[in-house]
Amino acid sequence: MTVRVAVVGMSIRAAGVRSAADFWRLMSTGRSGRREIDHAELVRRRIPVHRYKDPAYVPVAYSMEDYLGFDLEAFGFSRSEAELTDPQHRVMLEACYRAVESSGCFIGSLPDRVGVFLGARTSGYGAQIEYCSTSAGGDVDLSGLAVGTEPDYMSTRISYAYGLTGPSVTVLTACSSSGVAVHLACQAILAGECDSALAGGVALDVRDAGYTFTEGGIYSPRGRCEPYMASADGTVDGNGVAALFLRRLDVALAARNPILGVIAGTAVNNDGRERAGFTAPGVAGQTELIEEALDVAELRSTSIGLLEGHGAGTGIGDALEIDAATRAFRSTGAGVGDCRLHSVKANIGNLTAAAGAASVIGCLLALRHGRIPPNAPLVEGASPTDLRGTPFTLADTPIAWRRSDRGRYAAVSSFGLGGTNAQVIIGDAEPEMQLASRKGRSWQLLPLSADDPERLTEAVDAVRAAVDGASAEARQDIGHTLRTGRPELTTRAAAVIPVDDSPTGERWPKPGQFRTPPEVPPALVLALPGEEAGVPEAALALYKAEPAFRSAVDDGLAAMEHTLAPETFAAVRDAFLHGRCLTATNVSQPVLHLLGVGQHAFLGALGVEPDLLVGHGVGELTAAQLSGVLSGEDAARAVCWRSQAMSDLPERAEAAALFTRRMREVRLNSPTTPTLSCVTGAWLTSEEAWDPGYWGAQLREQVPFDEALRAVVSQHPEAVYLQLAGGTDPRETARLRGVAEDAVLTLVSDEEAPDGWCSLLRAVGALWERGVRIDWQAYAERDHALRVDMAPRAFERIPYVHPSLLEHCPGIDPAELSGKQVD
Repeated sequence: MTVRVAVVGMSIRAAGVRSAADFWRLMSTGRSGRREIDHAELVRRRIPVHRYKDPAYVPVAYSMEDYLGFDLEAFGFSRSEAELTDPQHRVMLEACYRAVESSGCFIGSLPDRVGVFLGARTSGYGAQIEYCSTSAGGDVDLSGLAVGTEPDYMSTRISYAYGLTGPSVTVLTACSSSGVAVHLACQAILAGECDSALAGGVALDVRDAGYTFTEGGIYSPRGRCEPYMASADGTVDGNGVAALFLRRLDVALAARNPILGVIAGTAVNNDGRERAGFTAPGVAGQTELIEEALDVAELRSTSIGLLEGHGAGTGIGDALEIDAATRAFRSTGAGVGDCRLHSVKANIGNLTAAAGAASVIGCLLALRHGRIPPNAPLVEGASPTDLRGTPFTLADTPIAWRRSDRGRYAAVSSFGLGGTNAQVIIGDAEPEMQLASRKGRSWQLLPLSADDPERLTEAVDAVRAAVDGASAEARQDIGHTLRTGRPELTTRAAAVIPVDDSPTGERWPKPGQFRTPPEVPPALVLALPGEEAGVPEAALALYKAEPAFRSAVDDGLAAMEHTLAPETFAAVRDAFLHGRCLTATNVSQPVLHLLGVGQHAFLGALGVEPDLLVGHGVGELTAAQLSGVLSGEDAARAVCWRSQAMSDLPERAEAAALFTRRMREVRLNSPTTPTLSCVTGAWLTSEEAWDPGYWGAQLREQVPFDEALRAVVSQHPEAVYLQLAGGTDPRETARLRGVAEDAVLTLVSDEEAPDGWCSLLRAVGALWERGVRIDWQAYAERDHALRVDMAPRAFERIPYVHPSLLEHCPGIDPAELSGKQVD
């Protein structure tokens, strides 16, 4: 099987762009994030008068919002560490998080080897801090400054922050850096050096307040980046960050990531000396690059519907690029006007080290939406360059890009000053890759968490909006993503929703119900009552829905079939097969026992095991099985003997004597989990557990259940109490002194007896809210769907900049240093 690379996640921020959705809105409408800087802002930024009054000064910028904003706690930084770290490094740290998050995964728990290949624009942030600090007579941590600002450490810092163990490389090839990074990431994946990789780039100048152009230079004297236009007179640098999450295709399919596109081929070369000078582009090198990429992809140029060109907007550079692309496309059969030509630089400026990755994202969005975006300068009224006789056309309106049997492909050109060129060819995911079956429960448990109640409120609202009107498959995807692809943060809530679009049964948590679990998971006490409540309906619902529950019950039924009379066994079995149960003791007690054993098996399959057990009546025999005192078969037999003795012999003393004799037939062991004795009100000892007479006394003489529980509460007041099987009303149990009502949970309550399965899911959610660890991967074996891009984590955006730059470094906008923003 041919190994291929899929793009499964992406993240972009730039001028007028806070997300991929923003980027598409900007591109598809032919708008730009360009803005002209007024006099008041120049003064506010303390730009010297002689500079902004210079006729060659161009007060234009493609500014990225919140470029200084950062969330210290989320990324584990101290304030001083953040101030010493180049904002380029900080925004890239977040961009990588976002790229993986958009794939439906959490970057902190990726199971495979992940490589990191990133580019960065040259930055003066560190040098400015050192100069300004020294000039002011201050000291600076030079080691911390180097780690926080030098490009050598950007990729490795991200690998360290997220525990990524694949190759980690910073790429510095000028404007082709992120294009080369994508190529290197694909090569590492194809070579088996990693299964997944992050690739991208960042270009951020915190002092960007316009520029001074030089006659004959590469920058536009008009402050307009107009690729492929007759008026093109230079480029304008932009500010932004772009990151892609790449995975080996089979890994992505197994993980059920969204397949945004498949990389068909990549190539990298250098122009060598066949050009006018070191800074000039080379037609021969670019031509060979495109031909090589097509060859690697096993495609002809006629398959390429969109060429996302380098398009820096310099008249000479654009002309040479079109010449080279025309030669390469003609060599493999392209006709006149077959391919659309576009450049995102007209929308967001020249992102230099991030330009290639931004172009790839633009192509992925065009594939997703089935439209090729218009050329922004044409929309704004510019005149196109003459493309007659070439394979390329420009457009001032979006063009439909329909699927075909041959597939759709886009090519991205990324060229760097110095001659290093990169080409990336991206295609649709094949139809069979998009079709995946879901399996899962008819109710979805949604664990929701955030860093604080305010942000959790926003997350709940966002998920609720996504769920409203969503299809059953979409609801399954949302549930699967929230359970397996999101971090477990400090403020929590859980919701349970039906997979159909009926609001019946939906319970969305409100701020007053949010919880903050303790740092150390609480002890879990399982309470096993000895009387029934809502048993038949719960038994039927759980037996039908959960394999682990059903398997445990079936094992118990197999043992009971040889112990109970045929008509009694049939009545016990009917509780699970048909939801019918007689109230007779010799039927209800075996049913209650099996219900508790089955629920425990379900929880155990999710990694939830009790720290303490409290059983009462027949529930103490169930606890004996769960603690290892009795085997599953012996416990089932013992419950049958006990219930039959109580049914046949009204006198408790006679029933106890009979039960004692029968208990001599089973093997009794020491408890492996602390278990409360409802005979003594203390913890069950090994000597008591081994004694058949103890079990006879347990039938006859019992400490009241509330008194037994009070003994546990006095020793474990911070524990979470989960009541299995039904029985005693948990609200009554909660009245025990020292137990908060919200610390007592039940798997089956009277009001929810008809839907015991839903109650079970709610109880699992409640345990998770309180800090009990749930194995969501094990949960996914029964409830598996696709991963989707939804419910992104909200990061706090408090601006950080080194103090030495505030007074001695003109250009930083003081407006960016005020207020608290949350993205």
